[in-house]
Amino acid sequence: MGELRVPKLNNNDSEYTLLEWLAADGAPVRRDEPVATLETSKAVEELTAEEDGTLTHLLAQGAVCRPGDLLARVTSGDAEPAAPSPAPAREEKTAGPIITAPAQELIDSLGLDPALVHTLDVKVVRRADVERLAASGSSASQAALSVHQRAVVRTVTLSHRTIPAAYTAIKVDVGAALTLTRDLTRRLRKLVGLPDLLIAAVASLHDKHPMFFAELVDESTATIPDTPAVGVTIDLGTGLYVPVIPGRPSLSEIAETMTAFRKHAQHGTFREADLRGANIAVTLHHDPDIVLAIPIIAPGHACALALASPQPEGDRTVATIGLAYDHRLNNGRDAILFLQALKESLESPEAGEFVARRDAGSSEGGLRRH
Repeated sequence: MGELRVPKLNNNDSEYTLLEWLAADGAPVRRDEPVATLETSKAVEELTAEEDGTLTHLLAQGAVCRPGDLLARVTSGDAEPAAPSPAPAREEKTAGPIITAPAQELIDSLGLDPALVHTLDVKVVRRADVERLAASGSSASQAALSVHQRAVVRTVTLSHRTIPAAYTAIKVDVGAALTLTRDLTRRLRKLVGLPDLLIAAVASLHDKHPMFFAELVDESTATIPDTPAVGVTIDLGTGLYVPVIPGRPSLSEIAETMTAFRKHAQHGTFREADLRGANIAVTLHHDPDIVLAIPIIAPGHACALALASPQPEGDRTVATIGLAYDHRLNNGRDAILFLQALKESLESPEAGEFVARRDAGSSEGGLRRH
């Protein structure tokens, strides 16, 4: 007899919502078949059966659960299925959508009419659905923060409390880079943009500027990852996501991945695996009037970059790239060398092909690496 338990999906959440059973109670399932989905603050994750057998639900759809909790059992052969454990207290409804516990809590706190909730065209009402419903029909001066925004609150608060950040910005002539992106878009028949070039350029600097990819262990030690993993911000109005592009993929692969990320952000279909493992971050600020942005350094990162919108300046087009960095790992001169290397790559994209330059002046800030 196998067990289906709640895995530890990320370090930001202590509990998740059992969003949906994909296989019915008592249904036959096969090994590696998706049987349930869990909702975290950032993503929806599928859980699979670990063996063939008959699935027995132990928690109700919509229940709040924690890592290690037992969700279901899978019995094989002629074994007698175990009796389900009592589900969290929640009235079963004979009609209408299933309402998750966090959604019901918000409904109660806002005093929303249950009839309005039942008009939602969804099978499972999540907290995010209730937030949208309340925003569309309420003029109250208070608004509930979304589950995504509450995760942002935790990250930003921890960053400001624990990281002594410094900031430097550099102006880059991106005329050649924009010409290249237009040419590549035509040749590859897929959208290639300036952010894709920046992601490739950042990844190429890993070997020559490793401390900008480092994680501080203590006052005298930092760990250096073997390969870059660039997190990039995606926000289409449905929440802020930071999915990760690992390694040094080609521009074509980056462009294809970024297109997929936008679709996931639009439909809320990111998996936790998409959002884990970054060791540096690039934040994108596309509005044409944005000329400068100061990014937040994620806890565990050494820095974050911000790409502002390209602006006309005389006979050229320029964009500002800002670098917020943990002053315990890098100093001002290190930041200037790192930004200058990015500037060189973006201003001569075809010649450099985003291969990291040798910078003898790069410093490791006196920290021991291991």
